[in-house]
Amino acid sequence: MHRNRSRNALGLAALVAVVVSVAALADGTLVMAFEGMDPHIGQRLELRVVDRATLAEQARLTLPAVPMGSFELEIDGLTEGSAYRVDFYVDFDEDGAYDPPPVDHAWRLEIDALAAGEVLTFAHDTDFTDIAWPPHVDGMIADGEYRNTLTDRGTGIEVFWQNDGEMIYVGLVSPGTGWVAIGFDPERRMEGANILIAAVGDGALTIQDHFGTSQTGHREDAASQIVNAGGTETDGQTIVEFSYPLDTGARDDKPLVPGTEVAIILAYHRNSDNLSSIHTERSSNAILLDD
Repeated sequence: MHRNRSRNALGLAALVAVVVSVAALADGTLVMAFEGMDPHIGQRLELRVVDRATLAEQARLTLPAVPMGSFELEIDGLTEGSAYRVDFYVDFDEDGAYDPPPVDHAWRLEIDALAAGEVLTFAHDTDFTDIAWPPHVDGMIADGEYRNTLTDRGTGIEVFWQNDGEMIYVGLVSPGTGWVAIGFDPERRMEGANILIAAVGDGALTIQDHFGTSQTGHREDAASQIVNAGGTETDGQTIVEFSYPLDTGARDDKPLVPGTEVAIILAYHRNSDNLSSIHTERSSNAILLDD
């Protein structure tokens, strides 16, 4: 593996599905140059770029089938000078999902400061890394996308979650078209909980990071700790996804510890996108974080 400033493009951009790019007004471009990928010809490759400072996913690409031993992928929407982590894997067992190595073959590369016209060359090796491939936070939840799921009887909200050592990824499916919320580790009702509340209106997602100030009250945090988020509204349901640090370091936020059971509170409104509207239904439950 090495970095260089020259480019020998093989024109495979048409084969790549650019799933997400969130760096507004950024104009940096990264070219991933793959070499020696002959063992994986015909297998699906997925790649994502993560901002190392914020842990925000900046881009995700899917190549349905590796076409040849040497090829290039181009990722736009990055910021020159920023530090990035590039995670990618090949679905070696061809089961349609990520499995930790050696079942699937996965790698992680680091960029300390993205250069203009950056080309990052990867020569195939067997020095695999478990990249804990996360769900795609795009406001749509595919079958099997999350490792864990439950349907809350009190509200009818479906909760999907998955975590690694740094982040928790959460998906919520509400039975209404109004706002939906989840709170983590409350002390009494809402008090002391880290609360994420969101609504989708006119095709746009509004999501806020709150703290439970009392049993029946909460306020928006001075600084949101939400890393990525997406939402859609379809068939009378609201779907919201977000990623959030397990330990934000913020004074009002409680760390979430992998492998532990965490109490949660859930609420939604049947049809109001006003985040201040009183809930239609609320409930409490618990989730077990991945170890």
